[in-house]
Amino acid sequence: MSRRILLVRRENIGDLILTTPLIHALRQAMPDVHLAALVNSYNAPVLAGNTDLDAVYVYQKAKHTDNFWAAARARLAQASLLWQLRRQRFDDVLLPDPCYNPRNIRLAKFVLARRPQSRVIGFEEAVGGRRAGLDVVISKANTDDLHQAEYMFLAAAAYGIPTDAARTPPAMVVPAATLPHRPSSLTIGLHISARKPSQQWPAAAFITLAKLIHQQHAAALRLFWSPGTEHDLLHPGDDAKAQEILAGLTGVPIQAMPTQSLRQLVDGMAGVDMLVCADGGALHVAAGLGRPIVALFGDSEIKRWHPFRVPYQALQKPSRDVQDIPPEEVMAALDRLIQHCVPSPPSRAQTQPV
Repeated sequence: MSRRILLVRRENIGDLILTTPLIHALRQAMPDVHLAALVNSYNAPVLAGNTDLDAVYVYQKAKHTDNFWAAARARLAQASLLWQLRRQRFDDVLLPDPCYNPRNIRLAKFVLARRPQSRVIGFEEAVGGRRAGLDVVISKANTDDLHQAEYMFLAAAAYGIPTDAARTPPAMVVPAATLPHRPSSLTIGLHISARKPSQQWPAAAFITLAKLIHQQHAAALRLFWSPGTEHDLLHPGDDAKAQEILAGLTGVPIQAMPTQSLRQLVDGMAGVDMLVCADGGALHVAAGLGRPIVALFGDSEIKRWHPFRVPYQALQKPSRDVQDIPPEEVMAALDRLIQHCVPSPPSRAQTQPV
């Protein structure tokens, strides 16, 4: 009987996207294994259409619900799913999250039911090298210069896959039926939503940038944002910011693209040629679609989180706040990217910053 592996990836959208090179390498190296993934309802669309996996198990986090009873139902559904996974008799539970997470280890041990020869594979704790609960330990030594995708790819060593093989770009699948119409002119997306204050570029800066793009390239523009009010504690949105930008761009052709779900964001970004955005989930969605990116970095590490294996320009100020990046610098970075990538469409083989 072939080995059965469950990969657990319960974190953010970008984390799961950057795990797809590892998933692909596991499938290529072991075509006969049963390879499954446990994800949450928030990041699950990342794996829609992924042919490297035999099964994807999805649960809803209680914190993603909006009332007590919905949270209770979500917890009951989680418990039912864990019992279902336990009956699947997996041989390995693979935890590619570089953060040592005791909760994930407890989950893995429950799923494996402590059967002989079963293994929990995960990263050691960086401080003190803590390894409790792991059967196969992935070392964090000499990882400072790695991109997050390469960092997680170290887990491939547990299956004899060379860890320098992280050459495959992250990948997301967009069904042909959902591909949006793409105008014949250059189409540039502007994504304005970001969680962290240090990553939130002001509306006025987006207005200035959009005008510069229109003046210099006559490009089609698409404005992406998370809909809703900024005061929504569960799902804060950027409706007010988007309306301010749209009101400031009278006479500039720009298409409003509010994206209520990750699937809508993926489908919408499939219709642009390149993207301007802050570091975050949208950046990794665009990279997963092979799109060149101008990335604005606030208080995060460019070396660890830059767009992986696509052409990009990354901008960051000493203050580590995107509000200090002027629109003119973003326009100059976009010009360099356009010069590099147009008129030839971006290739998945183009992997270096320009």
